[in-house]
Amino acid sequence: MKKQTRNLCIAAAALVILGGIYLAVSSREEQPETVAVGNLADMDVTGFSYSNADGTWNFAKTDGAWTNADDATCPINNDTMQELVDAIQGLTADRSLETPDDDADYGLDDPDYTVTLSDGSENVTLTASVQDTVTYLKLSEGDTVYATSSALPEGLDNGLTDWIAYDNIPYATEDSLTEIVWNDMTVTRVMEDTAEAETEDSQADTDETADEAGDSAEDEEEAVKWQITDASGTRTVEQDTTMDAFLNDVRGLYVLACADYGIATEQEKQTYGLDDPDSLHVTYTTEDGTASYTIAIGASNGDDGYYAMLDDNGIVLVLESAGVDALRSVSLADA
Repeated sequence: MKKQTRNLCIAAAALVILGGIYLAVSSREEQPETVAVGNLADMDVTGFSYSNADGTWNFAKTDGAWTNADDATCPINNDTMQELVDAIQGLTADRSLETPDDDADYGLDDPDYTVTLSDGSENVTLTASVQDTVTYLKLSEGDTVYATSSALPEGLDNGLTDWIAYDNIPYATEDSLTEIVWNDMTVTRVMEDTAEAETEDSQADTDETADEAGDSAEDEEEAVKWQITDASGTRTVEQDTTMDAFLNDVRGLYVLACADYGIATEQEKQTYGLDDPDSLHVTYTTEDGTASYTIAIGASNGDDGYYAMLDDNGIVLVLESAGVDALRSVSLADA
């Protein structure tokens, strides 16, 4: 009887423990994992500005398109700008501090970032300070401080040139290339027909001759050759390893970033070494016909690239230095 009573007590205790665990888990599940930062998500944002250690930038949205509020001629990448605004409006925190300490205790007296959103009638400013692994946020209205371990949108570290919309270098396959003008050298594709099969018996009868001629036509292939015109004259060469390298380098130029916009005068171009640049003009075939582009390559940016401009459109790009160096190093003089 005592043993039976003891077993009942153990079972009852187990039920109490399990019940406690269930209530704890249920209570935890009912708690929100994150809290919204104010009512940012409810705003119909038409004005946006932000500041970081490098400066302050202002943008405006009209008819669904973002522009630089300080210079309407600056071409802004609408998609990436909207992605940043959406990310800011969607900010959440791990917890909110309704009765916080002084702003200085959270680094909010000298914030790392300041963001202002406007819907045309209301402006809301958000300050943010990153302290080790925790970011503290505060809205201009109210005393609540929000704390989160999540990273802020990367775009807040950008400068203006990171938002500029620019055309990339068109993609052309090697087989589509028809002409390349690299500085004073012109390289033009030449197609020549070669027959792999030959008539073995010139004395065969008419039927055999006709059959062999048909076989020869089927075996014909187009061998690619290139005509090179430079200071030494004009010559035709086959596509060897040197030519392969040249073609790959022509197609291997890669845009790293945008450096400036609205560059038109010779004096402005001189800043980037684009007043007397290396010039690459590429002509290639497409499904719709023939297309071409021209890249002017200027001075080094002193880091990992060279300044360049596509089709003289006024936007200064930065090309990866490895691709430019490779193109400049290939010589077709002995090809």
